[in-house]
Amino acid sequence: MAEIEKHIEEKDRVVALIRTSRKRLVSHGFKPKVIDFALRLRKDEDDTMIEQRRAEIEVARFLNHPIGTQPELPLVMEDRTPGVDKAFAEGEIAGASGKTCSAPYATASANEQSWIRGWHEGQATITSAFKKLEAKAAAEAEAGADEIDDEDEDVA
Repeated sequence: MAEIEKHIEEKDRVVALIRTSRKRLVSHGFKPKVIDFALRLRKDEDDTMIEQRRAEIEVARFLNHPIGTQPELPLVMEDRTPGVDKAFAEGEIAGASGKTCSAPYATASANEQSWIRGWHEGQATITSAFKKLEAKAAAEAEAGADEIDDEDEDVA
């Protein structure tokens, strides 16, 4: 029973962390449906998501919904994003994910340099988040110390 209670407490803590993270994303302007979709995209295979979207369009077309009547775009369109921009975005994701700074591009190439700039940008995001947490913890610790000092003065 104690083990089950321990797991329930852990589950409650994790659920609270998930809710806090979702609320933070919502406060940055993301809708809950968009967050759920992004999580599914990160978890599922591309083929699965493309198949699901095609099935949804087919159902919409069957129901004569406006989604089903739009001209069909090929879901396998050629990505025309410049290579340095792709490299920057990949590096930014790697930096924010805490991965090591080792670009998958040729040494001294423009793509490698862009990837490294993106990686540093991702690291800056993590660093700023830690600084905010440290400042919050320091403020809470200072507030707690003030309360203890107030209690000591009341006793005297």
